[in-house]
Amino acid sequence: MPGQPNKRFRIRVRTTDGKGRAKAELNKLKSDQLGMPYVEFVGTSTPNEFICCAAKADHIEALRGKIAGVGLEEMPGGVTTVPASAPPPPKHQTRQGFQQRGAAPAPVQSREPLPGKPYGFVSIAKELGAADPVWHDGTDSADRLSGELRVELETLTPLLVGWAGEKAGDAQGDWPLPDGLPGTGPIKEGKTVLCPLRAPWGQRPVIIPGDSLKGLLRHELGALLGAPMERVAERSYSYRPNALFASGSNLIARIARIPQDGVKMQALDARTQVRVPVKLELLPADLRYDKRRESNNNYYRFDDGGRANYRGGQGAGEKLNSKRNLHRSLTAEPDEAMATAPVSATVQEGFLSTVRHLTDLEHGHFSMRHPDVPGTVKGEDARKRILEAAQKDIFQPGDLIWVEWDTRKKCIVSLGWHYYYRWVYTDTVRHAAAAPKLQRHGLFPVDKELECDAGGAPVGLTPVRRLFGYTGDNEGSAGIGKDDHAQLMGRVFINAALEVEDGQGDNGRFLQPTFLKELGMPRPSAVEHYIKQPHFPNPRPSDDAPLVTYGDAAGYDAPGELAGRKFYLDRKDAHTGTPWEDHSEDNKKNERSTLALEASKPGRRFRFTVRFRDLDPVEVAALLVTLAPHQFKDLLGGNHAEGYCSKLGYARPLGWGSVRMQAKQLLVLDAAGEMPKLNAQADLLAWAKAHYRTTPMQQEWLAIHRCKHPDAADYPRAADKNGERNIFTFHTNLRTGHSRQRRYRKPSNR
Repeated sequence: MPGQPNKRFRIRVRTTDGKGRAKAELNKLKSDQLGMPYVEFVGTSTPNEFICCAAKADHIEALRGKIAGVGLEEMPGGVTTVPASAPPPPKHQTRQGFQQRGAAPAPVQSREPLPGKPYGFVSIAKELGAADPVWHDGTDSADRLSGELRVELETLTPLLVGWAGEKAGDAQGDWPLPDGLPGTGPIKEGKTVLCPLRAPWGQRPVIIPGDSLKGLLRHELGALLGAPMERVAERSYSYRPNALFASGSNLIARIARIPQDGVKMQALDARTQVRVPVKLELLPADLRYDKRRESNNNYYRFDDGGRANYRGGQGAGEKLNSKRNLHRSLTAEPDEAMATAPVSATVQEGFLSTVRHLTDLEHGHFSMRHPDVPGTVKGEDARKRILEAAQKDIFQPGDLIWVEWDTRKKCIVSLGWHYYYRWVYTDTVRHAAAAPKLQRHGLFPVDKELECDAGGAPVGLTPVRRLFGYTGDNEGSAGIGKDDHAQLMGRVFINAALEVEDGQGDNGRFLQPTFLKELGMPRPSAVEHYIKQPHFPNPRPSDDAPLVTYGDAAGYDAPGELAGRKFYLDRKDAHTGTPWEDHSEDNKKNERSTLALEASKPGRRFRFTVRFRDLDPVEVAALLVTLAPHQFKDLLGGNHAEGYCSKLGYARPLGWGSVRMQAKQLLVLDAAGEMPKLNAQADLLAWAKAHYRTTPMQQEWLAIHRCKHPDAADYPRAADKNGERNIFTFHTNLRTGHSRQRRYRKPSNR
């Protein structure tokens, strides 16, 4: 760094008002407002973004706590490499994303690794094996084991396996709540209140439902044994190519005009035809955005008594959920003639896929998982308007639209009828363009499961379906077996776990009523976590973006593979503090967080039984190590000093639900004599060693179960424009930054 080689601790920030800052302003800001004259602000190619440099990590941490108060916000994952000399500002301040010819290239990138989070993933096994099914008619019982496994569970952090949830103030609920509980004060109407199931006898011991334990065991076995993921919901996602201005990039935002013969009607589905551009007239790439109405030539302006129609927003001129004012017209005065450019078949199909994504209320953009649905806009209203616009309104002759233009290949990459248009990723959660049958690996039945014998029975089953059976009621198990074999009951049966009564009263067993922090929602749109990231923090091979996504644009980047099965991590701070609670008045009053009642304290014990029928010895051994990884850590090759544990129940990302199970007895049925009997195995460890078979996923699976996991942390957050740190801003900053950096192509990909 020029003159400051020792200031190696850095973050990237930007102004919240979107305006640049002169050097004198920055000097005054750091000395007078921040009181940190030792911090260096270095300009970047983007006028309102700066790299903050300090000689000590403590200085950067102190800076993070102050920047919101001076109109700055951090950009997690942003470029922090300082070029040999700061690039000069562009000649003209253009509308976001409209680049100038001859602008300086993007600097070489240097980023911090992604911060910790409360969850991790176990990869989907590359080979998904299948074995002969085991039927329930007794013909497969020879050389197989039946019996039961008796297990004790101990809580390491608070545990609440929710049985009943009520809304405060709901008089029709199964157990109407009083206006207040000890230590809570008045409970806001609509607040979710959660409690465990308790038995009606003795000290009313807590009951953990068997379904919850079965779900845990099934999930664990699927990861350890390498089985397909069965209940992964389909989702499609999109991004805004013009989310941020990209100075000097190879892919640029450019205005185009619809010529008289530039549109064809194409099939969106079997019943609907929509308007799709096939040819466009490109306006010059150096048009200036003349917001102040100062230019006489080579400019464009919005809503200036425009000569061309402009259809702003997702609703093509009609407001859906936009927070911006929608433009209705666009005036452009180029000083060069327009050039004609074809729209490739790939881009045409990309546009059709985007419209399908925008109008798919089950899996697409305006589904119920959208934060603005149904509060700001109803999904059906959005779907109806977008379909109407795509059929009748958009891309009329003379309309001005926006395209993403490749300055090297001289071709259109993506397009939309307004500047902040969305473009769908090439892959979805369940489907990948390059996969056989478009089916993503590990989310569908394998070939042997779909192949049937003469009686309609599947010729093979993957490990979890072989143990627990299948129903065919979801896309992950559809098509397995026919007729009488369309469903199969499992061979593993788990009863409820019952709290061990030890004479302690409620105060010794349960936490006081606890207002929990608001939980983050699992969102596979967070590609930085749900897609494997083999390059981050370094750029990917195709461009300067560090993230791998579901595929930004066909032919421009390689879509990623799913990170795998999600597991919540045991948090170290949950053993020493209370990172889960938020008793602030704001949290008590909002309806998004939960009030937890009667959560079991650490150290409480529960007992349950797992019964099994006609299991191979290797399957029984897999049950043992899956339930009790700490007990069998030596067998598994585990050497983590803090040992191993599992996660169960509610608020796991906040630190709750860390449990350690121990197999107390393995009883095997002996039916050879006059009277059937259960024989206890004397040495469980020796028995497991004799029958357990190492799996390819074993080490990755065991590592995710480390107690006090070194990678576990709270949800990552970043400050918004009001200075409030939240989860949404962290992920938004990463992905908007990505949308810009993907536009800087590598020389070999230009």
